[in-house]
Amino acid sequence: MSSVVSGDGLRLLRSGLRGSRRSLTGLAAWSLVEASPALASGWVTAAAIDRGFLADRPLTGLAWLGLLAILYGARAGAERAMFPYFAAVVEPLRDHLVRVLVRATLEQAARQGRADSAAVARLTRQVELVRNLVATLLRTARPLALTLVAAVIGLLLLDPVAAAVVVPPLLSVLLVFPLTLRAMMRRRRAVVLAEEQVAVRTGEVLGAARDIFALGAREHALGQVEAATNAYVRAGVAAARFGAVRVLLVFLGGHLPLLALLLTGPWLVTTGRISPGELVGAVTYVTGSLIGALASVTGSVGGYWTQLGSTLTRLAETAYIEPETAPGTASVSAPDGFRLTAERLTFGYGPHAEPVLRDLSLDVPEGGHLAIVGASGIGKSTLAGLLAGLETPSSGTVRLGGSDLARLDPGSRARTVALVPQEAYVYHGSVRENLRYLASTATDAELARAAVEVGADAMIERLGGLDAELVDPANQLSAGERQLLVLARAFVSPARVVVLDEATCHLDPAAEARAESAFAARPGTLIVIAHRMASARRARHVLLLDGEHAYLGTHKDLLAVSAGYADLAGHWAAEVAR
Repeated sequence: MSSVVSGDGLRLLRSGLRGSRRSLTGLAAWSLVEASPALASGWVTAAAIDRGFLADRPLTGLAWLGLLAILYGARAGAERAMFPYFAAVVEPLRDHLVRVLVRATLEQAARQGRADSAAVARLTRQVELVRNLVATLLRTARPLALTLVAAVIGLLLLDPVAAAVVVPPLLSVLLVFPLTLRAMMRRRRAVVLAEEQVAVRTGEVLGAARDIFALGAREHALGQVEAATNAYVRAGVAAARFGAVRVLLVFLGGHLPLLALLLTGPWLVTTGRISPGELVGAVTYVTGSLIGALASVTGSVGGYWTQLGSTLTRLAETAYIEPETAPGTASVSAPDGFRLTAERLTFGYGPHAEPVLRDLSLDVPEGGHLAIVGASGIGKSTLAGLLAGLETPSSGTVRLGGSDLARLDPGSRARTVALVPQEAYVYHGSVRENLRYLASTATDAELARAAVEVGADAMIERLGGLDAELVDPANQLSAGERQLLVLARAFVSPARVVVLDEATCHLDPAAEARAESAFAARPGTLIVIAHRMASARRARHVLLLDGEHAYLGTHKDLLAVSAGYADLAGHWAAEVAR
C-alpha cells in the first residue's frame, strides 16, 4: 500500500513522525491487547461448545465464554488507554507540516516575488486533512490489520482444514487490493489538484476585484471560479464511483469463503475432519472478525489511505524536506581543524524546484579570507547557510576539518561556525547578555575588547555601558547599531569560522572596513557575502556566482578573466559615485 504514496510523500510523513517513536511503541503494545479477542474468539467458542455444552457441562461452557468476555473488557481498556498516544503522534505531526510548508512558501515567495495563492489551501485544508487522516488510520487501520492477522492465526491454530477453505481467497484479495489503490490514488490526486485550483481562481478574482468591476468582467471572472468548482465536483464524483470495487472484493475475500465453509461444514463434521465446535469457531472467525475487517480495510481504510497518499504527495511537491540521516551514521563531536570544503554541492528549495546552486566545489583553507559576490538572488545567502551548516545540501557534501558538517554535533558546530545574517537579532536584556549569547563565560574585559575591535564601543558607551538594558531594541537601536552589537557578539564567540552574510550592509564604508578588518585579523576563517566591492578587494580570494558557473580567484584575477565580475565592479563603483 505504500506505493500509493510517493517517495517524497513518505519522507515528509516520516520526518513528521520522527519524534513520536515512544508514542508509536506505546500504541503497538496496547494494540496487542486490543487484538486478543480476535485471536481467541473462535478458539474459545469451539472450546465452549465441544468441552462444555456438547459434553453436557454447561458451567464449563459458560466459563469459556466468560474468558472471552474478560478479553473484550481488556480490549475496551486498551482502546481507552491509547487516546493520549494518538494525540502525542498527530499534534506534533501537524506542527511539523506547518513549519515545513511555511518555510517553503516564504522561500518561494522570496524567489518569485509573489505569493502562492494555493498555499492557503495547503496550510489549512490539506495539513488539517493529513492530521485527521493519520489519526483516523491509527484508530481504524491499525486495529483492523491486527484483527485480520490475529483471526487468520487463530483460525490456523483452531483447524487447518477450515483455514484451507477460508485463508487462500482472503489472501488473494489482500494481494490484489493494493493494485486498486493506485487507480483510486489518481482520482484522489485529481480531487486535491482541483481543490487547489478553486483556491487559486478565487484568490485571483478577489485580488483583482476592483479591476474586474471597473472593466465589467464580472461574469467572466465568476465563470472561471465556477469552472474550477465544477471540475472539483467532477473529480470528487469520479473518486466516489470507484469505491464500488470494494463490494466485489469483500464478496470474494469474505462472503464467498463463508459460503464455502457453510456448504462443506456438514460433510467435514460427518467425516470427523472437524468437530462441531471447531466449525462454529471457524464461522465465528469469519463472521465476527474477517468479513468486518476486510470490508473496512477495502472501504474506509483504503479511501483514507489513498486520500492521505494524494495529499502528502501534493504537499511534498511544494515542501522542502530535510534529508534523513543514514542509518548507523555517527555524529562527530569536534572537527579536526577548520579547513572548509564543498564537494559537488547542489541545493534546491524542494525536490521539484530548480537548484539554486549546482555542482559547486570550493576549498577555503584554515585562516582563509573569502568574499562571495554575485547578483541579487543568485544564491549567495543560500551558500552561506550551507557553509554554516544551517542548510542541508540536496546532494554533495560540506566538510569542516575533514568531517561532514551534517554529521558534526550541533553543539560543537554552533561553537565552531558563526553565521551573522543581514538582519541582526538583538533581544530584550542587557548589553552584556546580548554580547555573551555565544560566549557565556566571556569576561567584561573580553566583551569590551570585542566592542572596540569591531567599532561598537562608542555606541555601547552611549547606551550606558554593558549594564544598559535594551527594553525595545528595535526602537532603541538603528539597523547599523544592531549590526555592530551582533558583530561584537560574533567576535567574542569561540567560533573559528565566521560567515558574514551582508552583516555590514547598514554600516557606512569606514565602519564596514573596520569590522571586516577586525575579523580578518582575528584567528580563524572569514567568509564575507560582499555588499560592496571594497569587501572583495580586502579578501584574499573571491568567489563569483553568476547562475551558471562559479569563478574563484583574487580580485585582480577576476577583473582580468571575468567580464561579469568587471561589470559588477563597475556597477558598485557607480553606486558609490552617486
